[in-house]
Amino acid sequence: MLKSDTVRLRLAQPEDATARHVWFNDPDFTRLYLGRPAALRYRQVEEEVLLVCQSTVASGLAELAIEIPDGNRYIGNAFFRRINWQDRHAEYGIFIGPHEYWGKRLGAEATRLMLAYGFQELGLHRIWLTVFTFNHRGLRCFEKCGFRQEGVFREVIYSGGVFQDVIGMSILDHEYRSAQ
Repeated sequence: MLKSDTVRLRLAQPEDATARHVWFNDPDFTRLYLGRPAALRYRQVEEEVLLVCQSTVASGLAELAIEIPDGNRYIGNAFFRRINWQDRHAEYGIFIGPHEYWGKRLGAEATRLMLAYGFQELGLHRIWLTVFTFNHRGLRCFEKCGFRQEGVFREVIYSGGVFQDVIGMSILDHEYRSAQ
């Protein structure tokens, strides 16, 4: 378990599917989350959570549930996927489901914990992500955590009936270390 004063990252549990199903059927949430349809059946979400529960770093996926210590409330997930052990890089992703926790800097704190885990424990050299150009809160969060913009992928995601641009960002291990 990874933790700070404001968030705790734990292994996913099958019970997480109930909250996750609500979030993945929320249009405001799905608009910000890359590549997700606007509505998912409960069984589909449950199968995804069970897959996450069984994943291992060796499989190329390391996903942890985000909780707030006050009442151990599950509020989202942070993950590395597409882990490439030879080239020592991984894609990073995060989501916070309940709207009342948006803009509270909990995503930034979870991201800092995941960066420490990725660079110090997993030995990654580069951690990268993509974020919608209109997700200003996400962009600020990632920049504050040390990610740098690398470029724009034009009209790469079809979402909400429109092709959307995403920004590619990354942070390298020496950039992370020099900021500590």
